[in-house]
Amino acid sequence: MDWKTFLAYITGSADHALLLRNEYLMTENRILRNQITGRVRLTDGERKTLATIGKQLGMQTLQEVATIVKPDTILGWHRRLVAQKFDGSKHRKAPGRPRAEPKNLVGHALVSPLPLGEGAMSCPKRSAGYALNQSAQHWHTGSRA
Repeated sequence: MDWKTFLAYITGSADHALLLRNEYLMTENRILRNQITGRVRLTDGERKTLATIGKQLGMQTLQEVATIVKPDTILGWHRRLVAQKFDGSKHRKAPGRPRAEPKNLVGHALVSPLPLGEGAMSCPKRSAGYALNQSAQHWHTGSRA
């Protein structure tokens, strides 16, 4: 017996053992699947695992093997995984509109533009709000309206 024949014999027996093992697992899965009623809920990690293995198997093999979900669904999960990988989300900083930096913190928020005697805190009249508004408008635009 030459080495080529011997190698073919060994690989053939290994392939046959793998085929028998796969056939047993498929039959066992089919039996267990028939005992489960309702829908099987999968986590995101389980979907990712099925998607990566399913893409390697291909559509034809998936049609023979897949029992939990349809092969189109598994390949759709893989397409979404690839799309998420290249959607640029790693380069985004935060969702929404970027924050605007204030122009002058001293004039806007931290320090009042009015002298201490003219503000609403020092004047208990109801018209103090109007005076405060007029003074602030003059301070911002440079003219009274």
